[in-house]
Amino acid sequence: MMVRMKLEGGSAISVYRCAGPNCGIVKSSTDRWWLMWTSFTDLKVPVLYLCPWDETIAEREGTLHVCGERCVQKLQSQFMGNVRENQLKRLGK
Repeated sequence: MMVRMKLEGGSAISVYRCAGPNCGIVKSSTDRWWLMWTSFTDLKVPVLYLCPWDETIAEREGTLHVCGERCVQKLQSQFMGNVRENQLKRLGK
């Protein structure tokens, strides 16, 4: 989650919180975070993307800001579970 904070003098900074389940730590300037996002439209199937931190991608709508491997794994597991559950619902099982 990204929040823009206005400073005295009118400038703004971005504050990022980890999207991992039950995490929420705030990114500092020296952290080595990851970014995740999903897409369906590109390939017509649900796809999960993962990349190292990039400020431009971090500001895109729908991007998840992730503090490290453990939170990435939890979010990946949720994604996979949701995909499988939706596949089973479509098959009527």
